[in-house]
Amino acid sequence: MPPSVPLPKLTDDFLKTVMPEADKRLELRDDKEPGLIFRVTENGVRTWSVRYRNAAGEQRRKSLGKFPTIGLSKARALARTAKGEVAVGVDPVAVAKEAKAEERRKRLHAFSGLGEAYFEAAAAGTHRGGPVAKPKRPSTIGEEKRIFETLVKPKFGDRGVATITRNEIKDFVALQGRKAASNGRHCRNIIRQMMAYAVREGVIEHNPALDIAVSMSKPRQRVLTDAELLAVWSAWDTSGALMGVALRMATVTLQRGGEVVGMRWDEIDRASKTWLIPAARMKGKRPHFVPLSDLALTLVDEAARLTEGNGSEYVFASPRVEDGQDAHLDRRAFSRAMARLVSDLKLSQASPHDLRRTGASIMTSERLGIPRFIVSQVLAHAGDTGGGAAVTAQHYDVNDYLREKRRALDAWAELVRQIIKEKTPPP
Repeated sequence: MPPSVPLPKLTDDFLKTVMPEADKRLELRDDKEPGLIFRVTENGVRTWSVRYRNAAGEQRRKSLGKFPTIGLSKARALARTAKGEVAVGVDPVAVAKEAKAEERRKRLHAFSGLGEAYFEAAAAGTHRGGPVAKPKRPSTIGEEKRIFETLVKPKFGDRGVATITRNEIKDFVALQGRKAASNGRHCRNIIRQMMAYAVREGVIEHNPALDIAVSMSKPRQRVLTDAELLAVWSAWDTSGALMGVALRMATVTLQRGGEVVGMRWDEIDRASKTWLIPAARMKGKRPHFVPLSDLALTLVDEAARLTEGNGSEYVFASPRVEDGQDAHLDRRAFSRAMARLVSDLKLSQASPHDLRRTGASIMTSERLGIPRFIVSQVLAHAGDTGGGAAVTAQHYDVNDYLREKRRALDAWAELVRQIIKEKTPPP
């Protein structure tokens, strides 16, 4: 407990400067208004509260606000009001808690408010039941928010959660699925998760979004030819210098677009020629070592040249860093840049993920002959255990196959050099 020091007289001037001992906090009682407490934390934050006992004899503390916004005389008046309520059987703390709970209930009963609460819970890991809080990845939350704001909220945002029917959700999901199969699936998943959260919070009794079928996207088989790879590699110089380097990095390392644009300088070890992507940024929530070929390191150097002096922690820094907002290139802008370039070149539709498929397919082909299991390690496919038990791979086997991954990525980088007709730089 913090030391409690009775003082015969408090003044506003005294309260402005009084400080506790180092690494402690201080509580001062006001003798003129029993129960009124002035607290100063070790960081100098000054607040008022009043202590009382409710009708059940339980001791309570009601916060009255911060000093100096609330001065001494105002704090005394607020303390008298609170104690007056207690005298007639009212518990101010219980009343405040109930008001806050009621405000939250109202918020959850509106679909837009439910969405806000759900995403807050997802960031904290409390969006699901169970004893262990497991937060969603920020990138996942960001993409779900985008779908919610652009598609789901315009349809259901003004509605009460309990008024939304299964048929309405089914018809909406079907409509979105006709426009794009992935949109239908994403909308269904987000609504289903939000409604499950509403059930757990007691807003509704049953989840109306359960067992709603959606059209699945057809598995993509797009693999770029050597000529197409040469064309897009050459054209990336005109897609925005840094964005072009990022797209080339995705090609050479075969990592996901979000992992590439989020690359940080402190993740790169030039001495060991590795890039360590932390678990928080990985889809499988496990750290991932990526060996960096000479070609990849050349791209790192090019990014450093283009961003020299901006002070960003990101290799592929957003232009917003010039306005004092440190951020990396937007993942969606990354995909849009690829789409524009492919359209300009009049190629069949190709996405950044198709670059990853292209590299993986060529690696396992006769051209390079890399074992599929090693390619899966390059791609960070956590589900591929090489025939071993999943529990072994997850909890016991810490071998990262770094040597094998390096051979694979070096072989791929050399093939890319041949395709784009670059000469191998001297060692």
